[in-house]
Amino acid sequence: MSAVGIVKVGARTPIGLNARQTGFLLRAGFPAMTEAPLADSAGEAITMGFVPTIDPCVVGPERLALLAGPAFEEAVLPVRDGKTLVHIALDEGYAEGRAAARELGAVVKRALPGATVEIIPRGEAALGTFLPEALRTLSSRGVEAVILGGVHSDYDPDAIRALEESGRLFSPENLDARIPGEAAAFLVLMRDADARRRGLEPLARVLGVGTGRERVGPHDDGPAYEAFGLTSAVQKAAEPLAKAGLTAGWMLTDLTAEMRRLREWQAAFVRVQDALGRPYFIDSPAQRIGYLGAAAMPLFVAMAATAWEHGYAPSPVAMATAGNDGGERAAVVLASAKRDAGQEGWA
Repeated sequence: MSAVGIVKVGARTPIGLNARQTGFLLRAGFPAMTEAPLADSAGEAITMGFVPTIDPCVVGPERLALLAGPAFEEAVLPVRDGKTLVHIALDEGYAEGRAAARELGAVVKRALPGATVEIIPRGEAALGTFLPEALRTLSSRGVEAVILGGVHSDYDPDAIRALEESGRLFSPENLDARIPGEAAAFLVLMRDADARRRGLEPLARVLGVGTGRERVGPHDDGPAYEAFGLTSAVQKAAEPLAKAGLTAGWMLTDLTAEMRRLREWQAAFVRVQDALGRPYFIDSPAQRIGYLGAAAMPLFVAMAATAWEHGYAPSPVAMATAGNDGGERAAVVLASAKRDAGQEGWA
């Protein structure tokens, strides 16, 4: 087991101002769907999850920065100095990527002036690329801490228009669709020895990471049940579980109400039963607080770490999966750092 742990998390979502509020309220089953001050092409108000404390007139990169700022500061509070690397994911193909990079770079520099920052439009699957690189960098002692995160917002007339034009905007007449949303989430990875020097203890461990690519996209006619990319990602991430004879009892997915992705996940779920176990608890936050985009995977890590920290998690081992429209799929297996997860030395 690598002596690297997730020591701090942060989040800002439609249901919570921080990671703890978000985790507790999601666990309690609270939804965050409400009528937004945005309209579709017919002038009808849309239903979405959005952060009501942000000025409703603010959209675009400035809104992303307002979402990310509090979540980032929550996560990095104990890591205000030392050599730090920051990776932030934006939605793939985000139209205002350069402006967003400037805004988010300023957010990072205000909290961590000396940090190295990389902002990449990789969408939901970004953590599948970020995590292995982060673990290698920490193991080689290249930096003291690595901060990974993502930010997403559909609170924008252009984003709503694009969803509507593609037939993916949720309405009572269009249920096979996405409910728009917004969120930001971050996690801090540190070596155990460095964390202890700062008075920190790991909340969670990364046991495995896997990636894959789907052949079928959202606008293709091919069968979603192929699910080769997601299956491959999950099987690779779950290899450490198979070797230890363990299973993940908690599954976190980025599923919305779109049937294509649900069919894909169902196929992969059936194929990887050896890696899954009781209580088979399945969480799909986007179905309650809106589409999460690039914030999905970091939020899943924040949810799991918070649940283990406060003792209400359904299982000591969790598996998170997500994927973007470009076909990239990622899976991450996490374990509580407070429990041995069935094998000595994993605490």
